[in-house]
Formats: sequence, structure tokens, C-alpha cells
Amino acid sequence: MSPVTRRLLALAAAAGIVAGACSGAATQAPTAAAPSQPGATQVAATPAASAPAAVSLLSKLPTPEPPAKTGGTIIMADWQFPDSLLAYYTQAVTSFEALYPAFDGLWRIGPDFGWYPQLTKDVPTTSNGEVVVNGGKMDVTVNLKDGMKWSDGQPITCDDVIATWKWIMDKDQVGLTGGTIGWENITGIDGAGTTTCTIHFDQVYEGYLGLIDPVLPAHYISTVSVADAPKKLYSFDNVTAGVYSGPYIPTEVKTNAQITYAPNPYWQTISGHAPYLDKVIYKYYVDAIDAMIAGYRAGEYDVAFDLDQGSIPKVQDLGDQAKISDALTYELNQLNNASLAKKFGQADVLPIKQAIRLAYDKNQITDRILGGTVKPSYNFLSPLLWYYKDEPTTTQDFAQANQILDQAGWVKGSDGVRTKNGVQLALTACTTQKQSRIDTLTLVASWLQQIGIKVTVKPVPAVPDLFGSWNEVSADTPCNLQRGNYDLAEFAWSYSPDPLVSYNVYHSAGIPDNPPHSGQNTTRTNIPAVDKAYDTIRTSVDPAVIKEAMGTFQDLYYQNVIEIPLFNWRELWLVSPKVHNFVVNATQYTSEWNIGDWWIE
Repeated sequence: MSPVTRRLLALAAAAGIVAGACSGAATQAPTAAAPSQPGATQVAATPAASAPAAVSLLSKLPTPEPPAKTGGTIIMADWQFPDSLLAYYTQAVTSFEALYPAFDGLWRIGPDFGWYPQLTKDVPTTSNGEVVVNGGKMDVTVNLKDGMKWSDGQPITCDDVIATWKWIMDKDQVGLTGGTIGWENITGIDGAGTTTCTIHFDQVYEGYLGLIDPVLPAHYISTVSVADAPKKLYSFDNVTAGVYSGPYIPTEVKTNAQITYAPNPYWQTISGHAPYLDKVIYKYYVDAIDAMIAGYRAGEYDVAFDLDQGSIPKVQDLGDQAKISDALTYELNQLNNASLAKKFGQADVLPIKQAIRLAYDKNQITDRILGGTVKPSYNFLSPLLWYYKDEPTTTQDFAQANQILDQAGWVKGSDGVRTKNGVQLALTACTTQKQSRIDTLTLVASWLQQIGIKVTVKPVPAVPDLFGSWNEVSADTPCNLQRGNYDLAEFAWSYSPDPLVSYNVYHSAGIPDNPPHSGQNTTRTNIPAVDKAYDTIRTSVDPAVIKEAMGTFQDLYYQNVIEIPLFNWRELWLVSPKVHNFVVNATQYTSEWNIGDWWIE
């Protein structure tokens, strides 16, 4: 599974970037749009798809505008500081935004949901014969471009692909957010010393395209022990020691303030032209979204990232400088099965979750808190995705919620809080320091009070506290998702056009509690029927089989109250008219996907 399997958004992840031979770009489908905001550019929703027998994987990328001039500096902005520049150890979107300028992939997903090559000559599929299924096994041919070089001038070859695989599977590897799913099915990689690599899988693996991203330089990663890699590889303290493949390489990191990048002197061996800019700067307004928007108005930077529907009403006057798109991202309240079971007993977990869901009035969240810029969602998936399935809607019903808890033996005390066997029904609800989330959980707490559940809302820094990987935080870090120190949490996840993106999030193999503490199943979901559905998806390249199994999972997701989805996001970027070739990409690869082609007046 890819390191970005499901991207956490503090908004991510995480996390998600795989698309197997059964999915990719497809025909446009109408979607229900959120109310338009005057003056803002409404970017067309990304294509949705059905599941035909044959689905094109490939992207049709827009032709970039040739630069009228080169040089200059572009300053980008975010309101969260990254926690890592090493993709395999992070799941925060701000980290991927910081590392994508520095790392190209073998191939990636473009604005139209299709795959396009970066370090390769093409994208391997069953159609072009570069993905071959032999019974229950599968071989994938990777045709690297000839003559490519890393940022230090060393050649990029299959040796790097092989080294990345061995590094992932090393016995000392700890804390991979994407785990080793898929990697462990590789039995060998041929082509050492060449640019034609053949990856041998011991079974059909649907997520092969999202697996190796990024490729790491063999000669650099060998300088740091795998045990020390989380702290010393691509360290913020010494970014100039790192070796990169992207158009811009980091030269200086000022914590919570700025990352500076210089052109990669060898990127033209990959792309055919040198990066057009002299310098790229990421400027950070930590946990200060309004200050970030004010900074754009004051001309402090050129491009704003990581804004969403909550900021749309604040930029109505900016016209086509404000670019809005439907996103493969959803806001959710996540429930920790392990924590609930430990506190209240396994038998009561599902009744408690069912009662909690019935207390929600999602329209109050979308209308009162977000001003009607989005609509409530009852599925964790965007309707833009080809494997989406409608699930039942729920309405607020305090009477039924109270009845469920009464039947489970939870009794209200004089203070209105329920207890059972001397245990109080009390939850800690965690989130980032984003005001709309704090407001939402405060509203949720008032609803749950109506059914006898006491809720303490606890905002914490997004990174490292809430989203920090297993390696970054201590075992008792409050509210950390990976460590499981929460009962209920609000944040957002972003998805990919490929359904296998969520394998490591809901399959029991992705629970991070056991060594080597890899995976993104932070709900601690452990349901055999869920595992079976995802195992079917993982080992098939048949769209009909995959869509049916994904539909089964969506039913299980609803029936077991795995999460409480709130709404599908709309993403917002602020882009100066001076910036050319900026093209919105609402997938996990972000709108930096073509940053090497950007130029500025």
C-alpha cells in the first residue's frame, strides 16, 4: 500500500494514491454542487466513473504554457507545518505538500483522475502488456527513462527501486504509516543496474501503481541505518544532505516558519527542461487561517494551499484568484473501537456507536457552522468515485438513541450522565485547533448530552499531537490517532480513484498497535467480513468484482458505524494572477503536481 494510502487532512493523509488496472480516468458524471459563492472560480468537479469492463487508466494532461520568462521566486503558504519530508513516515497533507516538489514518482495521478508517467516512459497496464497475470501471480514491468539523475548527479536505475523495496521490508523498519501491504507480496525485482525493472508479485495485487512512491536513492538511504531512518533520513536539521528527484530541493528549514527550495540541477534529465524558477518558498501561518488569508491580500505570498469550504465566504471578492473544486476528501468523526471496548466493554461498543450516530443533525453542521457551502454526507466516499454506493441517511432521533442506551443497561444519573457498573459514559473528543472543528465538536457534545453521554472537547496541535506517526510521539501523547489516545476525533481524510486506498485503513492488518506499528487503521476496526471484502479487492483486477466487494464494504461501514461522515469537502486555493500553469488537482497529489512547469511574471 502506498505511503499516502489515505491522506490525513488537518485537514492528509493519507493517505491515498493507488489505482489498479480497473480504475482511473472516466467519463464526466453530474454531481450535486454546493451553493456557489459570488466572485469565486468554480473549478469543474473531477470526473466520476462507472465500472465498465475496460477503464482507461491514463491521464490527458493539459499542455503547459511556455514560459515568457524564467527565474524569480514563488512563495506558497499553508497553515500547518509538516512533520516529515519522508513520505513513508507521514500521513499529514502538509507534509506531502512540502515533499512533492522534491520527489517525482514513477507515475502519478493528474487532475482528471488518470495516471501519467514521471520517472518512467509509460504507465504499466494489462493493456500495454506491462502487467502480466500468470495464474495467481503477477509481473509488472517498469520502464524508467534513460539518463535520469538524482539531485547529486548519480544515475536513477532499477537499483533504487530494488533498494526502496528492501528498505521497506527491513526487519528494523518501524512506524510505516502505509505498512508493508503489497510490498510483502513482492518476491523479487529484476533489472539491477538497468532501467528496465520487472517486479514479481506472488499474487495479483490491485494496488501496484500506488505502491512505490517515491522511489528512494539507494546510495543515500544506505548511509543511515533503517532503525535510525525516522529521525535521520531527510532530517529537517540537515535537508541538504538528502538526495532528491523532484524539480525543487529543500535547502533550509525554519521550524513553524519556512522551507526554502532551490532548483534541482539535474531535473532536466527527468523532465526535458530545467525548473523555471530560481527559488520556491513555503511560508507557514501555523494554526492561523485568517492570518494566512490576510497575508495573501497583503501580497505576502503567491499561492495558498490547504484551504477549504470554511474559507470560501471570506474570499468572495477575489474573483478568479479563488479557485474552488469538489474534493475527494470528507470530514468525519472517527470512533476508537479499542478505547470504547476498554472503557465500556466490547458488547456495548456497537450500541453506543449507534446511539451516538442518532444524536447527530448534520444539517446544523453544514448550515450553521459552514454557511451552507457543503452538503451533509452519509458515506465516507465521494460520489465522484466510480465505486461509490448510496447508503441510508440518518436523522437526529434522541428518543431512539436513548432507547438503545436504556436497553444496553446504561442508566442516567441525577446529573444526566449515564453509568453502568460504576462506569460513567464519558468520552474525550479530539480535534485540531481549527475553529470550525472545535465548534462542530462543541455542538456534538451538546447533542450527546441529550442522550446521557458526557463529552470533553480537546483541541490539540495537528502535528505532531493528533497526526504524529508512531515514531514521533510518546505512548501517552493525548489525542494521538496512531497511539489510540482518543475516544472520538474530528479531522478529514482524502481518497484516491482506487478503492484499495482504504485497505490499510479498515482491514485489521492495518491496526498499528502491534509491532512494527505500521498502518492507518486508527479506528481499530477488526471485522472478518470487512477483511474478506478488502482481500477480494486486493487480489482482483476485474472492475465488476471490485465494485461489488467495495459495495459490500460500504454496507458494513454503515451497519457497524465505523465512522460518522459529516460532509464532502470543497477545496480552495488562492492563486496570484502572476502565477502561470497552476492547474487544480483535487487528488492526493495536490495542485503542486506540475510545479516544475510553473513560472511567474
